[in-house]
Amino acid sequence: MAARNLAGPHRRMPAQDGLWLHLDRPENLMVVTSVLWTRTPVDPARLRSVVSDRLLARYPVYLQKAVRHGSDFSWETDRGFDLAQHLVVLDLPAPGTRAVLEEFVAARRGEPLDPNRPLWMIDLLQGYDGGSALVVRTHHSLADGIRLTQVLFSLLDPADGEETSPPAKVGGAGPHRDAVAQPVVRLAAEALRALGGAGAKAQRQAARVHPLLETAVALPVLGATAAVGVTGAVAGFVSSALSAGPRHVVDTVAGAATTVWHSATGVGELMGRSSATGLWDGEVGVEKTAAWGDPVPLADLARIGHDTGTTVNDVCTALVAGALDRYFAAHAAARPGPSDLGWLIPVSLSSFDDELPATLGNHFSLVLAQLPLGRRSFAERLAAVHRRIARIRDSYEPVLTFGMQYVIARSPAPLGLALSRYFAGKAVGVLTNVPGPRAPMTLAGAPVEGIVGWAPCSGHQAITICVFSYAGQVRFGFGTDRSVIPDPGELVAGLAAEFAAVG
Repeated sequence: MAARNLAGPHRRMPAQDGLWLHLDRPENLMVVTSVLWTRTPVDPARLRSVVSDRLLARYPVYLQKAVRHGSDFSWETDRGFDLAQHLVVLDLPAPGTRAVLEEFVAARRGEPLDPNRPLWMIDLLQGYDGGSALVVRTHHSLADGIRLTQVLFSLLDPADGEETSPPAKVGGAGPHRDAVAQPVVRLAAEALRALGGAGAKAQRQAARVHPLLETAVALPVLGATAAVGVTGAVAGFVSSALSAGPRHVVDTVAGAATTVWHSATGVGELMGRSSATGLWDGEVGVEKTAAWGDPVPLADLARIGHDTGTTVNDVCTALVAGALDRYFAAHAAARPGPSDLGWLIPVSLSSFDDELPATLGNHFSLVLAQLPLGRRSFAERLAAVHRRIARIRDSYEPVLTFGMQYVIARSPAPLGLALSRYFAGKAVGVLTNVPGPRAPMTLAGAPVEGIVGWAPCSGHQAITICVFSYAGQVRFGFGTDRSVIPDPGELVAGLAAEFAAVG
């Protein structure tokens, strides 16, 4: 397929997108990996047509390669684009079981994308359990995982032929006080842009004197970024309260105090201690793993949430915490008494939109969530998870951490990498929760049976976990570093045992 008829113009890559290219390392590639499988075989020609019409024709970045210019990147059209180099049809080795597919996905997770071509790849695997499997890998510089999930959904059609769409928000939501959300975001963003530019200039000047001074400047800049964000939140709240009239001032200010406190608490945790496990602290390597279990009925999870006054997301997260607890206990690594593990959780900064921007890009934030670890009962774990996730929801922490990401992205590359590793060290890995289509879907006419997908790890993180709902079922997937966590099947089994104990 010729690129010249579909490609958009060359353009400079935004800093928040180029950051992920700077973060790429052989041991932790910045690639989002999704796996989808169907009940019947997918016709390759029909799939090529779907990809051409719904992916290449809508999003020119899929026809463009990343070209470096000094410390910056730009998207430039690949004049030799050939769809056959990006959509490859293969036979899955016999016996075509889940274990075989997991090994294929594991191998792909450790394989870099060709930097001389557009940074995405689709493997159509024939012979998977009587149907087909689709393995999609896309570099984070094209878009965040939340938007890439929406792109994946756009390749699907309702099984009954009726119009449908995924839930309104994918991958989390921002603060729930919509009346003041926009003023806060606007004020904080303006201040953070100015501070980010000043901070980067100070870092460059310090580096000319001595490399160590560059780092000495960086952390105060990030601290000031957080302070500016909190100040912007306060200003937004006050502005909103006054514009609403005196009778609303007390209620608004009271709510503002709680939300700002929650925001400051979250940022304080991000600036605080690292989250070492004592078991997963080895050096990560190139080889990865991938594993997922049988589906869990969404109705059962909803029932548990209803009975306990929590959400389905809380229940899923508590089950993950229980599976991790079982794993540590089995490896004689359980700590005495209650403890915590820090996880980075992607949060969308915008609501679901059927019309994604043609340029895609990254518009999300990573927040730090401390999940309970220790031989607690499920009820205790669930209560702790609900309390901590509620604090994040009732805060502007996603906006503040997005500002930090912006400052890191605008920093000189060596400094930005150092700061990214510093913050990555606050968490053992990445946890994503993605609500997929509620109704059964088809891919090029073939009924879709299941979907899982993982965000990439960074720094020395060795595990990425996904919770993916689709058509009334929820699957939990574990992607690990083979040298540090060689046995993801134990985590899958732990999750199944945890659900059996509480379901």
